[in-house]
Amino acid sequence: MDWKALEDSLVESARATLEALLAEGAGPLYGAAFHASYREEERVIDLPSFAANSLAALEEDHPRRKQEGFWGVQWNPADWRWDWMLDDYANPTLSALEAPLQAYANRAGPDAWTAAEQRFVKSVARAAKALNRIYAKDPRLAKDFIVFFHDECGGPQLAAKSLTPRQFLLHFPEQDATGQERRRVAALAEQEQVSYYLRCLVRPMPIDAEEASRWLIARGASATAALVQMLHKGPERWRAAMLLGLAGVADPAAIAALRLQVASGTEPSTRRWSANALGYLGDFDWLLAQADDAALASLAVAGCCANLRAFRDQGAQAPVLDYRPLETLLQRYPQCAADAEEVIKPGSSYCAISNSDIDEALRGLGCEHVAIRRHAACVLDNRRLGKRKLAPVLVALRQCLDDPDPKVVYLAGLTLESLQR
Repeated sequence: MDWKALEDSLVESARATLEALLAEGAGPLYGAAFHASYREEERVIDLPSFAANSLAALEEDHPRRKQEGFWGVQWNPADWRWDWMLDDYANPTLSALEAPLQAYANRAGPDAWTAAEQRFVKSVARAAKALNRIYAKDPRLAKDFIVFFHDECGGPQLAAKSLTPRQFLLHFPEQDATGQERRRVAALAEQEQVSYYLRCLVRPMPIDAEEASRWLIARGASATAALVQMLHKGPERWRAAMLLGLAGVADPAAIAALRLQVASGTEPSTRRWSANALGYLGDFDWLLAQADDAALASLAVAGCCANLRAFRDQGAQAPVLDYRPLETLLQRYPQCAADAEEVIKPGSSYCAISNSDIDEALRGLGCEHVAIRRHAACVLDNRRLGKRKLAPVLVALRQCLDDPDPKVVYLAGLTLESLQR
């Protein structure tokens, strides 16, 4: 892959597009951006669209805009007046690079694709930076005009690679304010930090709730007592339950509080997240006992399935694939089978497995319970698994092509096809 040619053709295509727009009398432009690069692992890396906007167009098109900052309308290319898809702005050289880019990215498995994506992102950011040098102090443009790479995945951190530090802080000062706030809070005592991040969950703060959640999960034991208190009487009890589970600290007070919510809570979302949390924390004996009560059976199912779903991957501790809690539930309470099949049905979000989980996944393929066989056939579709480990996986999946359940046959076939690409 000729990455230099990609950078140069992005610059030349974008420059020609800007020059044509300026020749039409548009302006003064305050910003331009590469954006809308759809990327899917081992499938596609789309070359980006290109957009530009002027302050006059911004005022006319969005007179009542409220949100500012990096994610606001002013800096969101999808909301700008001039937005060109690849076919509308690419020169022949850039258009001709699309097929080689896909071939290069998909040449050798997921790790090669990821490396290609990282190099691609760097190339687009470098092209934007080159355009910034070209148009620095151009009198046809607004003062402090910038070109950057706007990407939903990369966010402000990627945009910053297109700009000088001065440009980035001038246009996105809230990003600097957030960084300063992080440093200020990091200097506080541990429990003061916990209190601060708990407040971030329930009210607007410089640090958002998603980042605060990650911090609290990582702190584990330090945050447990405060999260238990929040679960008892906080404004967002469901979130407290979720964080207690993902933090992975099986503290007796946390277990007791979560059990209380499952058994007699009044908020459905809090009860379900509490059941999930008990599953993350391994409280399966208690969860299994609740299946005796028809009113609590669905929550017992949720807890026993929690570790099989994708959300578990956000936890502080490395998860381990284990079908035994769900197997025990289905053996004791076969009436829960339909509910379990719904909770972990194909197409729902599944946990990611590692090489150490392969043996359990293979065991799951031979399980008597169809929900588990379907799940195992899906999670084995992971091309990051070690090649030396794939031989028994392929054998087991081929055997599944004779499974009495048509869905297992279909899913096993899909996974076989994927692993043998």
